[in-house]
Amino acid sequence: MNKINLEHPFTPPELSVLNQEIAALLNSEALDEQSFHSLSVKRDRCINNYLSTLDQAQKAQFCEAEIKVNDALVDCAQRLFNQSLKELSGLIRGRKAIKKYY
Repeated sequence: MNKINLEHPFTPPELSVLNQEIAALLNSEALDEQSFHSLSVKRDRCINNYLSTLDQAQKAQFCEAEIKVNDALVDCAQRLFNQSLKELSGLIRGRKAIKKYY
């Protein structure tokens, strides 16, 4: 998986820790989808909690920077989904071929 940068100038420390965990997971050889989902949910909660502590100007700055990071994360998740779908598709074709000759 390509390196993904989930940090921006307004990233709070607690979010930074989660971002590092997600990046490490994405860079591992065998991706654990359950862990990815769990970390993504924790990241969402962390962002929502952090937003509630900001004033309007800070929220706007944070959200503007976070949208770019979130888009990169969504793109990465979509690529992983497409890759899994392709692998599953190959598995199903292989299974059909085996049944054909069995």
